[in-house]
Amino acid sequence: MTNKTNTKATKDVTDTAADMTSKVTEATSKVTEGAREFVKRTAGSAQERAEGVYETTKTYNTQLESTLQRAASGYANILGGIVDAAFANVNHTLAAVEKLADAKTPSDALKVQADFIREHSAQNMEHARSAYDYVRDVASEGTQSLREGYAKMMPSKDKKAA
Repeated sequence: MTNKTNTKATKDVTDTAADMTSKVTEATSKVTEGAREFVKRTAGSAQERAEGVYETTKTYNTQLESTLQRAASGYANILGGIVDAAFANVNHTLAAVEKLADAKTPSDALKVQADFIREHSAQNMEHARSAYDYVRDVASEGTQSLREGYAKMMPSKDKKAA
């Protein structure tokens, strides 16, 4: 009877061990499957974020390039304006020299000289004002463009909270 009891006890222990092994394997499979799903979701989320950053960066770089092109164009226009102003000053001075050469009296010469100084000063002030306005507009436009591009790339904390 002892032999039958031992065989039955051994069979019960073997069956219990098999059940426990089966349940542990099932639980491990569920944990492993959950971990796999978590890793897949995390990888998908990271991929979406990477694509979003890439697209945002491309957009920002395009805006930056456009802003820098406008700035370079503005710089070239400023240089062109300086050349135009210098050319206008030379022509105005040469015209005054011709008038001065035609002056018959010292009072005529003084009048030509006074007119030249007054007109020349007014022209130079207008050139300076025009250059200042142009530089201000180009700088303001460039700064605003960069600010908008940065705002699109890096949303503010207020927008995230909303």
